[in-house]
Amino acid sequence: MIIAVRIVKKLVMSDLDNTLLPIITQEEFVKIWFRDIAKKFYEHNIEQSRGLNAMNEGSRAMILNDGTMLNAERFFGTAVPLSGCTREKLVEALTDYYADTFANVRGICRENPYAPEIARLMRAHAEHAVIATMPMFPYEAAKTRMRWVGLDADSFDYVTSFDSCSYCKPNPGFYREILERFKVEPKDALMIGNDVREDMEPCEELGIETFLVTDHMITHGLDYSRFRRGTYPELIEFLKTV
Repeated sequence: MIIAVRIVKKLVMSDLDNTLLPIITQEEFVKIWFRDIAKKFYEHNIEQSRGLNAMNEGSRAMILNDGTMLNAERFFGTAVPLSGCTREKLVEALTDYYADTFANVRGICRENPYAPEIARLMRAHAEHAVIATMPMFPYEAAKTRMRWVGLDADSFDYVTSFDSCSYCKPNPGFYREILERFKVEPKDALMIGNDVREDMEPCEELGIETFLVTDHMITHGLDYSRFRRGTYPELIEFLKTV
């Protein structure tokens, strides 16, 4: 027997870090990331202080990206001159890091037994399901983090990364690019996230419906009372109605 699924939203997006993938603290995540990147630079004979400064400035350049080029190009265009090495050598070191050492970050991430069901409902109840994570890392980094909560990146229509995006959160342009990719109007989209400033407010500005996950909510001291919100189980019940 074929059961018809009512599709109301054409596009459902979800943040990853601290939405589907709980992280003990973002500060600890960054600390471990920079510590291990520094070790990888040493292994690849890249001067550590110059390399870390290049990472800092490259990351800042991505956050301020204005849409005129991909975040990856903005990053390398800023980082390579500061690193004291060629782009090829910097790419080699970062690729090596994400292939093995990046797994160290998993130690500060928590399990989320609700993530697979949330993902299933996203795919079942919309034409397009997207992981809209902060696009400051390569695709492989997002793919790895998704596996930690039992998600398969290949089962989604799109996963944002610095290889494919030309804005970062909270710039509304980040979400506008996703809408344009799938030719979807804001009113036909839904964004699930935990961060009021990075997920809720820019989507509200564009007219995208939102759901604020409260289990690991980040408010930045902003008022969130106007946003639909709830726990993981409440999100699951809501998605069944989408």
